[in-house]
Amino acid sequence: MEVLILYNEPGLPADDPDWAAEIGVLDSVESVSSALLAHGHTVRKLGLGSSTSILLEALAGVGQPDVVFNLFEGLGGVSRGESEVAGMIELLGFPLTGCPAECLALVRDKARTKWLLLGAGLPTPQFLMIRPDDPLDENALRSLLAQGAMIVKPAHEDASLGVDSESIVTEWEPLARRIEFVRGRYGAVLVEQFVVGREFNAAVIALDEPECLAVAEIEFSGSGVKGWQIVTYDAKWAPGSSDDVTTPARCPARVDTATARRIEDLAVAAFRLTGCRDYARVDLRMDSRGQIFVLEVNANPDIGPTAGIAPALAVSGVGYDEFVDRIVRTALANRGQKQDACDRVG
Repeated sequence: MEVLILYNEPGLPADDPDWAAEIGVLDSVESVSSALLAHGHTVRKLGLGSSTSILLEALAGVGQPDVVFNLFEGLGGVSRGESEVAGMIELLGFPLTGCPAECLALVRDKARTKWLLLGAGLPTPQFLMIRPDDPLDENALRSLLAQGAMIVKPAHEDASLGVDSESIVTEWEPLARRIEFVRGRYGAVLVEQFVVGREFNAAVIALDEPECLAVAEIEFSGSGVKGWQIVTYDAKWAPGSSDDVTTPARCPARVDTATARRIEDLAVAAFRLTGCRDYARVDLRMDSRGQIFVLEVNANPDIGPTAGIAPALAVSGVGYDEFVDRIVRTALANRGQKQDACDRVG
């Protein structure tokens, strides 16, 4: 079949702090392209920059591919463009891989996602969301801080943007400073109770019914106090850095069967609740009492050759090329099902 790989053309300057996260999409483009070609598909690539007019012109000129493989992460450095462009593709009638626009918009909003998780009875750490122009509610923040350490991060970003060693705070003044720093660069801020303990990643694929792949654990090392470490921006995007070498992922995680099952069940439940499709990654932490909390749901996570989902596929006995091929075949089948439903209605 003919597959169009849609991705965001990196546009940030090399000295921008978030440059590495943006340019990482190019590795995924090449990996997905190679996998599709290996399965006999015809591949075209379309990189989109910051102009919506160019976007519309480009989409009008691509013809009618059988499937659009969506690797698009943001329009002109604006993260919400990920869901907005996906919505345009859906409205134009192209069969699209990965999570739908509604899901992408939801999980990009960390506070809304956590309210949804809480409403469904899924455990997630306590939190406060602070909008860009909100005055700080010192009483509420101090009350939350009195319960333990807090982590401060952008409320509408992923890929560990804005997360570093100063993101965890235990006192009021550092908390207030960090909030101002994050919202000065990224806008809305999420202040969340920090779960001291172990961190896990659970990749869920739904190329039939949702299933959790082998669970991975971040095995923190280095000089930090055990259980207090986090996955920073540098840990993800600065290969060879101290944060990188002290945060290796082990897959499968060293956990007993019962713990693995609890993680898997929570990951699949969060996947279903947020409307994910095809593939996603759920991040979780477990405290010293064994209680597991859902931190985030990552729709359309990085599926490049060095990303976390690749080893999870391998350990679970699913070949990478096979996984990519199944994604496009599932998207094509879903289009056929929708068309059959429309024909029956008509």
